[in-house]
Amino acid sequence: MIGRLATTARIAVVGLFKVAMGMLRHPSRRAVLWAAAVAVALGFPVAMTVISRIDDTPDFAPAQVAAGRSRAVAVSAALIGRELDVSRWRANDPFFLPGGWLRDMPAFQLGLVGTLARVTAAMAGERGLGFGPNGPDVDLHNAAGLLKYPGTVWKFDTRTSWLPTASAEKQYRNAQRSLDRYSDRLVSGGATIDLRAETLAAVLETMLRDIDDATAAIDHHLAAAGPAMLPDFAAGTVFYGNKGRLYAQSIVARELGRDFEAVLAERRLTESWTRMVGHLAVAASLRPRVVWAGAPDSSLIPSPLTAQGYMALKARMQGAEVLAALNIRKP
Repeated sequence: MIGRLATTARIAVVGLFKVAMGMLRHPSRRAVLWAAAVAVALGFPVAMTVISRIDDTPDFAPAQVAAGRSRAVAVSAALIGRELDVSRWRANDPFFLPGGWLRDMPAFQLGLVGTLARVTAAMAGERGLGFGPNGPDVDLHNAAGLLKYPGTVWKFDTRTSWLPTASAEKQYRNAQRSLDRYSDRLVSGGATIDLRAETLAAVLETMLRDIDDATAAIDHHLAAAGPAMLPDFAAGTVFYGNKGRLYAQSIVARELGRDFEAVLAERRLTESWTRMVGHLAVAASLRPRVVWAGAPDSSLIPSPLTAQGYMALKARMQGAEVLAALNIRKP
């Protein structure tokens, strides 16, 4: 079956090539081909500008969260829905679509979903808020697994098969539905939520490791980058991938603070948690016009990655203080 499809594809390519060569032999048809090429060359940049959307709205929140639901779970589902329905998923657009030539927006989306996958896995883990007497909650566990699906997979993934496959959008939509089902079951009594200091600490620990990964990516790129006399596209990918991570963290951490409001108040950590969220929000809000890979001590070439890393480390330091306080067992 796969061999037959590959043969068909080769025949189609050869056929299109022959048609194009035949058209080039006629002046009038040659003009049509050139006009089409010019239209594509001019239209693609315009289309790319129109569809590129990096939504870092700091006060994003779910429309309404009923009593008994987790605000952190609800906002995670809402973030997924926003990227699929409003921004549209661009990280898996093939090369023949304008979105396939974008860099910053796909990096942002992949970073955002990657963080949601890790945080959701922590929620469903053994020490997580969704771990009940019978083990991890089925819907939370399922959502965490689906969010790990590669965000670059389109309807076909020729690296593994010529047959149609599940797209990233489909898998993430199913993850959103699983999160919504968990929220619905919390209200109906079919699921449990553990709002203890230990469960908040488990999620926070995962978030701090995620910040460590972001800063490590910055460190690695700056160490490997050469002279920064031109815009560095790889630096832009690192920057916007981290931006997606930090943005997701700032939104989810804010709602986690509301879920665990009583715990934070009891441990006198409300102000510290708010400062951590604020540092994350500032780190996620950075948006330079051009991402240069200047050296940290450069007087001429800016270094947005250094600024991003500094703000991320401020949030990490504040979060580490909160984590240490949460891990102190009360007598």
